[in-house]
Amino acid sequence: MTSIDNDPLFTSLCNEKTLQSQKQGFFNEFYQSVAENFTGKSARWLQDVYQKVPSDKERLRLIYEDPVVAYEVQGTLEHVEPVFRGKDAKFSWQRREQALKLLGENKLQQALIIACQAVMRAPGQGVDRYIDKGLTLALALWTRAEVFIRQLDGKRALQDLQLAAKCGLPVKQNADYYARVAKCYALMGENGRAEVAAKLFHQLSGHNNYALGRLQEDLEDLRVLKQETPSVEVERSLPKLAGEGENGEILGASSKIKLAGSKEDPRGRYVVAAADLGPGEVILTEPAYAACLHAKYYGTHCSACFSRLIAPVACPDCCGVAFCSVACRDKACATYHRFECQYLDLMIGSGMSILCHVALRMVTQAGTPEKVLEEGKMLRDTFCAHTEHRDPEDHFKRTLMTAFLLRCLQKAEFFGRRTTEAPEPTEQELEVGAVLLSALQSLQFNAHEVYETRITGEHRFDTAKVQYIGVGIYRGASMFNHECYPGVTRTFLGTAMILHTSRPIPAGAVVPENYGPHFMRQPKAIRQRNLRSRYWFKCDCRACTEDWPQMDKLPAKPRLRCPTEGCGNALAYPSKPSQRNAKCNKCKQQINLDANVKMLEASDQLCTTGAEMMASQPLEDERVDEAIELMKKGIALFAQAAHPPHKPTLVAEESLRSCFADKGNANRY
Repeated sequence: MTSIDNDPLFTSLCNEKTLQSQKQGFFNEFYQSVAENFTGKSARWLQDVYQKVPSDKERLRLIYEDPVVAYEVQGTLEHVEPVFRGKDAKFSWQRREQALKLLGENKLQQALIIACQAVMRAPGQGVDRYIDKGLTLALALWTRAEVFIRQLDGKRALQDLQLAAKCGLPVKQNADYYARVAKCYALMGENGRAEVAAKLFHQLSGHNNYALGRLQEDLEDLRVLKQETPSVEVERSLPKLAGEGENGEILGASSKIKLAGSKEDPRGRYVVAAADLGPGEVILTEPAYAACLHAKYYGTHCSACFSRLIAPVACPDCCGVAFCSVACRDKACATYHRFECQYLDLMIGSGMSILCHVALRMVTQAGTPEKVLEEGKMLRDTFCAHTEHRDPEDHFKRTLMTAFLLRCLQKAEFFGRRTTEAPEPTEQELEVGAVLLSALQSLQFNAHEVYETRITGEHRFDTAKVQYIGVGIYRGASMFNHECYPGVTRTFLGTAMILHTSRPIPAGAVVPENYGPHFMRQPKAIRQRNLRSRYWFKCDCRACTEDWPQMDKLPAKPRLRCPTEGCGNALAYPSKPSQRNAKCNKCKQQINLDANVKMLEASDQLCTTGAEMMASQPLEDERVDEAIELMKKGIALFAQAAHPPHKPTLVAEESLRSCFADKGNANRY
């Protein structure tokens, strides 16, 4: 891809946005304080000294050693200290009492919110023995379990009870514990286990037959209520890839696609169809190499898997992030979070962008400096950074951000216990810093925003809105080149990316993705400006070269395909039946377009019927799978008869995306 930039100011703003999300963060002040040192007599330091250093590693070394900037850089980095919100037993106790009061008033949803706050702020077992005898977390979980039982959610209530027991809640002689466990199993439909728990309750209550009778009545009431309350939770899983066997080149990809091109090719390496692809085929289900949640969703989504929180589980040390389960928490705390935990609030306060956090995550999730260096070469080979085209000031800012992140890693003992408190890095730390700096450049061009579908009304498609909740980096997905009329639609399940084809793609043809600027929503001039400034290439896709109109200006009828095999010419739609017999000006054959017109009419009908099935009344009658099949047939039929663009077909392609997204990260609000 060619580095072309017709708008330097807009390019600079785009670059800055990928580094800093907040102008008010302290990183901007850090940069300004350092930049003051290369004004005046040192005005050309960036061009004459910094830019001439041959590698990222040596440029990073330079800012610690060159007398023009070293004093300011090291002096600021020496002040990096942990900044995080810790636990508070008193606060947790207060929230627990509020939750119990709300529970007594039957305000279940409010009680759950407050009980979750009690869980999140509670210190671990034995940390504060002056409050709750060190059992604050266990008692907070005990309270939340009661809320879940009242909400008829036996599974989550049981999880909280089991976790409370692990956190020190006395259970051996605790009859109430087994009474609640029995209720959980009754709600889950596991009547045998409910009976066992009820017998334990009976024994521990001194064989109190009256109490056992009351419990059994409660269990029966809960079973009846559960039957009367339909479950709204849907189990979701990654779809099966199209084709047979595994793709040896692209992680998580179908065998029906392959890589083409090379690093020397102006287009780089890119994905083409290895076999004919129809609309709606699954060609990629790729887990994120690294992914980070936007900070504003730390309280609503799992920091690890991005699922919506219902019963959040806290980090043992901080209250900054939450997890959906013990499994997600333990995995995070055993890897990346133990290095980020005490510095997360500091990094947010710096104003750094989420791309900086993803770059850091690529390092922290590796766990050791050795593993980072091992994977660093692969990352550089996979993701383009365009270092040679980067403005020296922009590169310097990224180097300074690297120094800040590297200091956080030093303080978090990612490199083990250091022999000095000075921020100047060792050789190994410099090498890890070079991997970080490379990522801070390449993520600008290769990261993907992760989204969920938010449903706010009675009917999910009418009220569904896309909400971006995080950012991920994907090795396989990064190989797809851009076109303003994409051939795939992108959805997510957790942090895993799923790519479905949105239209037929013949074997050997490029399988294009879309980086944001779509011809339906933006005119050509705006698309070209955005792509040049954000991704540094000039788009020459078909929608750009033919300057396709936006959705509201599309002609009523598309151009038809010449029916002569191998011709592919685009012919004007005949305005009268008598004009359907014509001579193709490309293949010079006498042709008849009757079949094309009929196929187009059938295509429109299939897509229209599919759209109606998506919006059926009531909600439970929405026939999504049938809608998908009808629209796939309609889109495929259109491709046989006509050339894009065509409004009904484009609407069908977007409707397909909505249907596939509904099977991924979709939450009702």
